[in-house]
Amino acid sequence: MNGFISARVNAWRQSVGIEKLFVTGWGGAIASILVALVVLSFAVGFWWPYWRSGDMDMWMVYEAFLLNDGLPQEYFDHPAYLTILLLGHWFGALHQVGLLPAYALSALPPVADNVASGIAWMRATLAARLLSLFMGLAFVTTFAYLMRSLVRDWRVAALAAFALAFSGGFMMEIRIVRTELIAAGFAYTALLIALIVAQRVDNAWRPFLIGVAALCATLAMLNKVQILFLVAAIPPIALIFGRRLDEPQAFWRSNGRAAAIAAAFVAVAILAAALAWPIAMSGLFDAAAVANRMRIFGSGIPVYQILIGVWIVAWMIAYAVLYRVGVLETASAIAAVVAGIGLGLLVLTLHPNIQNAIAIMNPLEKMLAFASGVSSGSGSFLHTLLDGAGLLLARETFFLSSSPRPTLFMHWVVFVALFFAWRRGERKIVFQVLALFAVVWAIDLVGTIRGLKLEYFIITDPLVIIAAAWLLVKVPALKSHRWAYPVVLTLLVATVSVGLAEPIKHSFKRDMPLDFCVPHFAYTKKIERFSYCPP
Repeated sequence: MNGFISARVNAWRQSVGIEKLFVTGWGGAIASILVALVVLSFAVGFWWPYWRSGDMDMWMVYEAFLLNDGLPQEYFDHPAYLTILLLGHWFGALHQVGLLPAYALSALPPVADNVASGIAWMRATLAARLLSLFMGLAFVTTFAYLMRSLVRDWRVAALAAFALAFSGGFMMEIRIVRTELIAAGFAYTALLIALIVAQRVDNAWRPFLIGVAALCATLAMLNKVQILFLVAAIPPIALIFGRRLDEPQAFWRSNGRAAAIAAAFVAVAILAAALAWPIAMSGLFDAAAVANRMRIFGSGIPVYQILIGVWIVAWMIAYAVLYRVGVLETASAIAAVVAGIGLGLLVLTLHPNIQNAIAIMNPLEKMLAFASGVSSGSGSFLHTLLDGAGLLLARETFFLSSSPRPTLFMHWVVFVALFFAWRRGERKIVFQVLALFAVVWAIDLVGTIRGLKLEYFIITDPLVIIAAAWLLVKVPALKSHRWAYPVVLTLLVATVSVGLAEPIKHSFKRDMPLDFCVPHFAYTKKIERFSYCPP
């Protein structure tokens, strides 16, 4: 045993750069991250009173109660479809094994019994938080393995997983019930699959993987329409990270088999589109949706929805032309995207409600309804964006406008590393990383319309982490640089410290959401009042 420890210590002393950060292998590194997340979640945040983060915790728990009573969904803002669906079935499963007596609205104690009512809500909220933690663990694990497949360096992938797991937005999302967690998880799964496909030019399964990415992107939209901007950025990002194949992929050169597979992709796409067509049309041309479109855009025609479809196909064709992808593979990929979107929309049939289809098919209208100062004229919109740009610049400094967002420190380190890479002639890598940062800033600028809240960090922080990991692995001198170990170690410590700041701050909050203490509050209409409300 002593010899094993001694050998480990000697190996650590001889290691250089980021290798010094690891005392275990890949499995141990990922397991350590997941265990730390679980321990910290139960230590800080899990046992908060059910009303501590009442903004969405109570609303989502309420919607799960409705689902389990067979009552219609009432919340459609994001529209939170997958969160409500999963939470309802999770409550049902816990009820079946006797762990959650009050799993539906009809099973809640009388509101007059404050103690019993408070216990019922607390138990349901704890169950919901546990589900958020499980989903967070799944997000980190998926992100880690996809990053390893992309960068082909397990140490860099493990660092990326650590940075995600302890980032400010993620640390809060796994302690509360928010729609961004599921949406970001699916969106980044889609993005990483797209990047892997762009790099694996010799993989004959690329169209199928692109279809999986399209399905994941659609599922992301089912939960939070604000993820649209990240999803729309996936095709151009894939083009920027693509690789040219000297000759068309061998499988797709075999005309007989390739034509048969392409025909199968087209057939599946037609079937999926036919099944999803009524859902899409009901969402686009519902009378209320058309009237709202007329009021905002002056036309009932879904113009920008059509343009989004054109945008995706145009980037795919541009990719095929630039990187010499064959016609059959390109056609299969486009068909796979159609199939993935169609299958994603079919998930709405699990708990049908036309309001979900309306929200998903009209995302800009839904976002504009909650964007303060935007819908009152173009001048106001420009002024809002200018104010947002100022906030964004202040946030980048951290000191002028601090926030619990440790990835800002990663920004600074990446900018210095970009200068190093530029001097070494790595111009393409610098351009790719800057392109990812441009997407981050563009999405964050939109987020400033609603104050660039902590909950929105999870939408762009993983993109910063991907950029940093890509730079680190593509400029190998950075990994072994004499400053690599102290700088990255400092970043890891700062990430945990700043990432935990908001959960710790929430633990000391004493104010209650008394704004919800009105009879039959708008988001919980069938609840007379909550247990913490004064008589």
